[in-house]
Amino acid sequence: MNIAIPTQDTATNKNTIASSLHVNGSICLYNIDSKSGNWLKTNDLAPNMGELLPALEALAISVIITRQIHPMALKILVNKGFEVYKAVGNTLTENIDFYTNKKLDLYSHDAAMELATVCGGECTTCSTDVCETTPNP
Repeated sequence: MNIAIPTQDTATNKNTIASSLHVNGSICLYNIDSKSGNWLKTNDLAPNMGELLPALEALAISVIITRQIHPMALKILVNKGFEVYKAVGNTLTENIDFYTNKKLDLYSHDAAMELATVCGGECTTCSTDVCETTPNP
C-alpha cells in the first residue's frame, strides 16, 4: 500500500510534515509493505494541482496524511477514493507509525472547515504554510 505525505523539503526537513499538500512543496511517497519512502518535489510529480490527482492515482496512492486540507480538496480526494488522514504533530515517521497502528483519524469535513474559517473563506492566495487574509475583490 502506498501513501503520500507532504513534507517540508526533500533533504534537511524531509521528516517534517508540511502544513498541507501543495504543488510547490515536497512529498514523501511511502510504501507501507516495503517500509520505504521516496521524497521528491511535488512539482516534479505534477506541474500543477490539476495534474497531481491523476499522478497520485497512477502511483497507486490510496492514502494521504496531511496536517491541513481545504474542504473542497478533501471532497475531491474522498470522491476519487482516497482516504485522507489528519496528521498528529509534524513528524513523518511518527505519523506513519500512527497510521500503521490505526491511530490516525480520517480527516472530517468539520476539521477541514476549520482551515477555511481561519482565512475567512476569502483568501487571495494560500500557500503551504501561510494564508494571506486579504479579501478577494
